Amino acid sequence: MRYSNPRQLIFMFTALCSFAARSATYYVSPTGNNANNGTSQATAWQTIDRVNQINFNLQPGDKILFQRGGVYRGKLSINSNGTAGNYIEIGAYGTGAKPVISGSVAVTGWVQHSGNIWRAPLAQAPKQVYVNGDLQEIARFPNTGWLRVDDATATSLTDSELTQASGYWNGATAVIRTTNWSYDTAYVSAFSGNTLTHTSTGNPLGSMQWGYFLRNKLALLDAPGEWFYDSAAGQLYLWCPNNGDPANALVEAAVLDNGVYLSWQRHHVKIDGLALRHQHTASLRLSGTSDVEAMNLDFSDTWQAILSTGNNQSFHHLDVQRTWASGIALLDNNTTLHHCTLTDIALVPGLGEQNMGYVGIRMNGSGVVVTDNHLENVGYAGIAVTANAIVERNVVINSMAILNDGAGITFDQTDGAIIRDNIIRDLNGDVESSAIGWVNSVPMCHGIYFGNVFNKNITVQRNTVMNCKGAGMHVDHTMVNSGNQIKDNVLFNNTIQLSISDASNYNGPGATAPYYVPAFNTIYSGNVMYSLSKDQLCMRQYMVNSPNWVDYGTFTNNRYFNPYNDRSIYVHNTNSGIPRYFTLESWQAQTNDDIGSTRSPLYLPSMEATSVLEASTVPNGSFGSNVNGWTGWPSQGVITHNTQRLDNGCLKVSFTNNSTYNTHNLNHSSTLGVQQGSWYRMRFSVVGDVTGELTVGFKANSQLGNPYRVGERVYPFDGNRRDVEHYFLSDLTDQGVCMFTSNYTGGIYYLDNVSLERVNAVPVDPYERQQILVNEQGTPQDFELSGCWSDVNGTLIHGSITLPPYRSIVLVKEADDDCLSTDAPESVDHSAGLRAFPNPAQRGGVVDVILQDARPADLRLLNAQGQMVWMSRSVSGRARIALDEAVGAGTYLLLVDQDGERSQQRIVLL
Repeated sequence: MRYSNPRQLIFMFTALCSFAARSATYYVSPTGNNANNGTSQATAWQTIDRVNQINFNLQPGDKILFQRGGVYRGKLSINSNGTAGNYIEIGAYGTGAKPVISGSVAVTGWVQHSGNIWRAPLAQAPKQVYVNGDLQEIARFPNTGWLRVDDATATSLTDSELTQASGYWNGATAVIRTTNWSYDTAYVSAFSGNTLTHTSTGNPLGSMQWGYFLRNKLALLDAPGEWFYDSAAGQLYLWCPNNGDPANALVEAAVLDNGVYLSWQRHHVKIDGLALRHQHTASLRLSGTSDVEAMNLDFSDTWQAILSTGNNQSFHHLDVQRTWASGIALLDNNTTLHHCTLTDIALVPGLGEQNMGYVGIRMNGSGVVVTDNHLENVGYAGIAVTANAIVERNVVINSMAILNDGAGITFDQTDGAIIRDNIIRDLNGDVESSAIGWVNSVPMCHGIYFGNVFNKNITVQRNTVMNCKGAGMHVDHTMVNSGNQIKDNVLFNNTIQLSISDASNYNGPGATAPYYVPAFNTIYSGNVMYSLSKDQLCMRQYMVNSPNWVDYGTFTNNRYFNPYNDRSIYVHNTNSGIPRYFTLESWQAQTNDDIGSTRSPLYLPSMEATSVLEASTVPNGSFGSNVNGWTGWPSQGVITHNTQRLDNGCLKVSFTNNSTYNTHNLNHSSTLGVQQGSWYRMRFSVVGDVTGELTVGFKANSQLGNPYRVGERVYPFDGNRRDVEHYFLSDLTDQGVCMFTSNYTGGIYYLDNVSLERVNAVPVDPYERQQILVNEQGTPQDFELSGCWSDVNGTLIHGSITLPPYRSIVLVKEADDDCLSTDAPESVDHSAGLRAFPNPAQRGGVVDVILQDARPADLRLLNAQGQMVWMSRSVSGRARIALDEAVGAGTYLLLVDQDGERSQQRIVLL
């Protein structure tokens, strides 16, 4: 820029010089002196109190720097403003550890009170006490574990175990588990006849035996690591760890609320490179501030790291460890929080917030952006979201560590929020102090949770949720929920992968009796729901407000994978009877939805036999030429022999007439024996002309008069062949039969290869056949693979795979040869196991098969629907498959059975 007026140039130069003269840097050092001017390292001040003397007079561009390696006790208050170009800065100088702003005082002057209990004068009431840096316990009863409420209102508690004299507990505090998600602290005003009278918790507990303990009386100080403060006498009592003398230890009492306090509507302040600890409210408190940047800060052993009520602020590269309440609370608008680590947040019952708290990151404003943070070990929810926040690329591990019925990421009263590319894993929930016998005293830890007031126009996309004892995602509804999208998420090894309900329709704005909404417009697309046990569900839908079903939205291109139980979709309408389980096929037929969705092609047993103790004696279980020895009831169920389905003849049941009864029981006529405490493996093959279900088990003679059977389980059937291995542990010794029960609505099926063996059995390790790879880093990561794998779309992968930041992939183990193009060998070598050559093969060509050994073998080639397209028997250890031109291109499964041992290989036809 050119200045033509010399006077203008002189004026601007003078103004700049004047500003430079006004800005100053102030130094604080443990070896400084408050009588100094503080403007150089050689003339540094010594204390925070001295700095506070100028906190109203700081100018834009001023800096307050604390010498590294020092500990500064006090509360730093800032009551001045910077400007956009010249922030007021609070930071560090020198070398060594970050300077510590401490909210505690060192306690001295100890005298022995009684035995191992010591006391010292302390003028201010402490909230926490530390010995050599370790948190001490407020004197409590019992020292560990929980008492149980016999009966309680919001303001009283009765317990027959409280047998002390009247008035004994007056002045104590009670820490009470008042809900699944809350600990409350109540102050006892009276005690008489097993009953405490206390301040209100807002929760009448009734007689469900919630857990609680009592604390904060000198008489309870009876163990190492406990303390009590007598406010009337100004005395701190302490029993040191290891029965030590506190005079030989560093005892610190947290007596200050904040470490750094920015007063009302201060702005343009930067805080960089400090460590804050031992505050009893918030280490960094921002009151209505704006344009504040806090960076490279360490917080530890404090009640809360940050409490901010402001706008347009930036928090980044923070390390937060061991807070007693929620780690970071942002009651802000348009604020960002990124690249922070929070560890061990709110893990001590009774030290966090009343009613609801113990959260990792909590926000309550619009335009908040929370990204690239790592949270591990959080008492309740990891991240709590409102309004239109963006929450992406965060990792949450082991939230719900001491509470229950919450989530890794939870949001409510949101409109336009984005929850994207987050990883949530390993949520277990704590029910130790929950009400004994209460139906909800079970882990309810959801990875991602839609709250129960309202959520609109939310995008939940590309998140990974795994290993949660609850739902990977729970979508609760109120009547006004709309415009939500749940897309491309990976939900793996959770108790329920995707849970959907309208249980909260009664709540929130627009709630109108009878609270029934027939349809919502949520989009569920491209989600992977992968279960690792027969008892896990891919999807659960729960409906409570009408006998009519609820259409929860549009479902497309999802992956419902439970290789141990494909009846993995569960629907329960509490107004219309018995819950129902669906396979994907039956669900699609019921709803005409889930276009493009697929399920696992595998049918895996949850157990495996290590040895066979007693071979099968099921009569005519292979149905080679007839169905002799098998019978059914009622007679409307027609049993015939069939040679067109399954293997070399099978049994066909046709039961479509329920004039006598709704179900048909099929079993062999002669009885077998089972022994109490023994494992059994029941095998059978099944396919159907219609979609139906078989209830399978061993019907003992002693059970003929009741509806039960040993090892009962339901298996679906449809047009896809299923070769089932059903394991059960017998709970009785008796004679009986293998029984198969079908319903008339799905009563046409084909059965083959029935056997029952007594075996030694062990659980299958599901990770031998499937795995999830997760990149929790902010940069792409390479993962090396051993062997051949496929993703849930069937794409083969081997060697290595690169995952983008915060992304995951589920892989299923395939035969190693499936990843190789193989040609026929010149000689037979059985040592390499089952192999097919060439692979891939050409349609209409020939495939040579080398078996594991020369034992006789039955070979079957199945298409993707489980239908057999070729079968043969080998007695030489080698076979040849001549492929008809009608056998189309695609992927086929070769099954080989040799003396009860099964091997398989995938064959690709081009």
